[in-house]
Amino acid sequence: MNLLTINSFNCSAQASGGVNQTTVALTTYFTQQCGINCYLGYFEDIPTHFEPLPLFKGRILLNRRFDREAFARFLTDNHIDIVQVNFLKKQNLVVMPQLYETAHQCGAKVIYAFHMCPGFQLHTYGSYERTKYGWMHYDNAIAETKKWLLTATQSIWKPIGRRLLQSKYRIPYENCDRVVVLSKYYFDPYLYYAGLKQSDKTKAICNSLRYDHFATKEDIAAKEKTVIVVARFDEDTKRLSLVLRAWREIEQDARLNEWKLQLVGDGRDMPFYRYLVETWHLKRVEFTGQQNPLEYYLKASLFLMTSTAEGWPLVLSEAMQMGVPVLAMDSFGSLHDLVTDGHNGRIVPNNELRAFVEAMRELMTDEETRKAMSLQAVAGTHAFQMKQVAAKWLALFNEIQSA
Repeated sequence: MNLLTINSFNCSAQASGGVNQTTVALTTYFTQQCGINCYLGYFEDIPTHFEPLPLFKGRILLNRRFDREAFARFLTDNHIDIVQVNFLKKQNLVVMPQLYETAHQCGAKVIYAFHMCPGFQLHTYGSYERTKYGWMHYDNAIAETKKWLLTATQSIWKPIGRRLLQSKYRIPYENCDRVVVLSKYYFDPYLYYAGLKQSDKTKAICNSLRYDHFATKEDIAAKEKTVIVVARFDEDTKRLSLVLRAWREIEQDARLNEWKLQLVGDGRDMPFYRYLVETWHLKRVEFTGQQNPLEYYLKASLFLMTSTAEGWPLVLSEAMQMGVPVLAMDSFGSLHDLVTDGHNGRIVPNNELRAFVEAMRELMTDEETRKAMSLQAVAGTHAFQMKQVAAKWLALFNEIQSA
């Protein structure tokens, strides 16, 4: 089988980004374990200090003007059976009708893989604290004020925003043989944003784990009194100010004096989070910077997530793989594929900070329940190993080829 994957960017093992890392993982497995010949199409190159992934047998540079003859020649010369288009930047979606028609003329089937939470474009977040900080420190003050106002008035403008987004969901849907989303909980939301009522085109395939190790009972017994967040430090998507606000209350609870909070990652809002820690006089918060999170997962006893939306949060499944129970706000559908409330973690209503703090206290003071959840968290992640995820892709490839 010959597979052409199309991304917005060239692909490199050194580059970050969920689509890139998923492409690297699947290409490596397909090439080394399944004998699939993998090719890559892309619209923009990567920085010169990144090395392009060498496993691709060929590459084609695309652009929005779309050279149909060159694309058809590439498909024919390389005997491409399937074209998998990963989530594209909005300006590149215009090529989908021509790409689909050309692929079918050359005998190839087309899959569109949507690697986000449907409607993620409307899940912006702004707060008074971030806006105040912006004006005080001349840091994107106008943009942060707009986000704050949008957050406060979202019930008014979201229905309008949904209609404005419709083409971004409908164009790829109408120009592919299958749409792959990350969770069965995204079937209806995708159709909602596309302006459709029903479909037999959608399939759900999650992202795979990247670590081979699964936490043992010994690992779980050795865990420390550490609460962890692993994230990109962008307030409008990750809302880490909510974590710090919750931690502010935890530090006032004398029963929890031995616990600390670790924030693993970096990003544009790092100065803002440091400002909150200083302003609120938080004493047990550690910023680790950008790190391989594996050692932090293994030591942590609780993982927090307050994102506005996620597609399939790899950090969450990785934390559970390492025996860390999850406490998350219910803001995205795939959370329910990973966490069962009260079994391997806790889910609280979105934006309910009081419930979030109370769940933190309960988990931090109840070691027996926490360790039981740790074992269940590890057990539940075996289904997300690359072997199982790749098998779903292979089944889909065979299904559309025989259709």
